[in-house]
Amino acid sequence: MTDTIPGSPSTEATYSGPVDLTRPHFVGVGEPVLSGLARLLAELGHQISGSAIRETATFRGLRTAGVRVRLGDDVAHVEGASCVVCPASAQNMLEVRAARAAGIPVVHPAQVLDRLADGRQLVAVAGSHGKSTTAGMLAHILRTCGQDPTYLIGADLTGPGSGAQLGRSRLLVAEADESDRSFHYLTPSIAVITNVTDAHPENFTSHADLLRAYVTFGCRTAVNGFLVVNADCVGATVAAQVIADERPDLTVLRYGRDRTADVRLLDVHAEGWSASTTVRMPDDTQVRLTLPTPAAHHLGNAAAAIACAVALGLDPTEVGGALCTFAGVRRRLEHVDTRAGVTVVDSYAAHPHEIAADLEAARTLARGRVFVVFQPSGNARVLAFGERIGRVLADHADHVLLLDVQGTVPEGQPAADLTAIMAQLRDGAYCLPIGPDHAARVIARMAGRGDLVLTMGTGDVTSYGAAILDKLSCRSEVTLSA
Repeated sequence: MTDTIPGSPSTEATYSGPVDLTRPHFVGVGEPVLSGLARLLAELGHQISGSAIRETATFRGLRTAGVRVRLGDDVAHVEGASCVVCPASAQNMLEVRAARAAGIPVVHPAQVLDRLADGRQLVAVAGSHGKSTTAGMLAHILRTCGQDPTYLIGADLTGPGSGAQLGRSRLLVAEADESDRSFHYLTPSIAVITNVTDAHPENFTSHADLLRAYVTFGCRTAVNGFLVVNADCVGATVAAQVIADERPDLTVLRYGRDRTADVRLLDVHAEGWSASTTVRMPDDTQVRLTLPTPAAHHLGNAAAAIACAVALGLDPTEVGGALCTFAGVRRRLEHVDTRAGVTVVDSYAAHPHEIAADLEAARTLARGRVFVVFQPSGNARVLAFGERIGRVLADHADHVLLLDVQGTVPEGQPAADLTAIMAQLRDGAYCLPIGPDHAARVIARMAGRGDLVLTMGTGDVTSYGAAILDKLSCRSEVTLSA
């Protein structure tokens, strides 16, 4: 989730012919999914180029894989391209407009993923929240169990660029993006719905509209395929029932705490950096599962991954053992470091539900106060959810450092500001629409031993943690030398 841009590439006028991947050019190639697609295609022998406005940590891996990466938005970059690959947020870039003018097909990344899935068994993980964690867990299970899948995840598992890997088997694990309905391009063998939440007001007129989008996605599942659905989410179960009625050939596997779940979490406990549960498998086998995370909701993601692995025929006990070695996904409550007794944790959360879940987990880790450096994500999302975001922050955090809204303001949309969020916050809130150094000085001055700092949001707030830790280290050195 980066910016919020109106538009649905699967319903609006777009290129619908055959996608020629002999020499594709990727606009915004520094983004996780785009960089992953580019690297996978390069490893398959395609001639790939890409451009981005600024250098990212993933560029080194792309260049090593043979991708020609260039900076800037330059019409010369698309010369000779067989197609131009770009998300909805890049539609107004010079390169995209030049490609259209030259008759070069402009395609969505999901169309490229659909081509990549030709001849492979696609497991497509959809949902408003938890896609990256669930897909990452499943990829880890399959790799650990010797299945060697190809995977494409919208987040890093370890270092930059680690969210994509080309495997030797026919299995392909990928996120399916609902935000712009582009998951309607896909035809999975296993379709996963982790939850259905109103997270993209710019593209959906109502909750019913969102449900219809998920039903369309589920009904695209291959004949005699599987639908894996969260039994604890009302929206997901409603969508699943409609899909099952329209597609009686599909096998539905439910997961969660609810008694209807086929993969059921019998007890859930989170303490410190550990979350554990007993998982009852469809064959009534029970497996004890412990993950190195403070977030109990990650156990639900684990149940979804287990259900997929069971659908693929893997041994439940082996699957449970493999998942216990999963180290997590970057920026999903990632422990950055602890300095001077202050712990810094990084979170990708931007929607009120995600923010609340991660703050509840953070509260269990902190022996003292919880500080949040929060970067609101996307103009439309802040317009729609600003008041709710403010209430969640006020309820769960002791001090909030609020940054400017990340992303651009689409043409015709009013600009969001911080007023709705700020109105809900108490005296412990500070509005700092500036860089990380100033925020780091504030944190270093206020935070004490046992406190926890959560850098939260989808933008460059992730870089604030390093600056905060540097300031804390200086403070620690002064204290030790005193």
